[in-house]
Amino acid sequence: MSKRGCLWLVSIVLAFVFLRALQGCFFAVHQTEQVIITQFGKPVGEPITDPGLHFKLPIIQEVNRIDKRFLEWDGAPVAIPTRDKTYIHVDTFARWRINDAKTYFVRLRDERSAQSRLEDILGSETRNAVAKHDLIEIVRIDKNRKPLRDENLKNVPTGLGTIGVLPPIDYGR
Repeated sequence: MSKRGCLWLVSIVLAFVFLRALQGCFFAVHQTEQVIITQFGKPVGEPITDPGLHFKLPIIQEVNRIDKRFLEWDGAPVAIPTRDKTYIHVDTFARWRINDAKTYFVRLRDERSAQSRLEDILGSETRNAVAKHDLIEIVRIDKNRKPLRDENLKNVPTGLGTIGVLPPIDYGR
């Protein structure tokens, strides 16, 4: 192989390596997600929420994608005793979304951990709410008594929004 051919081959290999490194510098953020950049496992800067093409340091920094849409948690149906020791089958569900991506990433890292945490919290709160009332109180609502969810919504911590709460349904004759 001639000196010129060898130089040509080396320049092609170097160009390929340069283009691969350049490709690792850019990443795209879709409108349905937000991104946390981590450097050696720790978050760097604020979450990137605007869609488009963004820059990161190759090899050193890593892209962690977090969904911005509403997510769903569906608990398993379970038999729960009421205050009068009657068992009822309760199926719980929740819709949630991530408002603070950095805190979410630091505390939970991924959606599976969040689902597990929701399972623990919502499952126990559902059991506690059902165990405080008799079966007749759970099934029938008097006109003078407010539904349980109204009391619980007042106790929602700051930072947690009540997005999409269904309005009460009144049956009349």
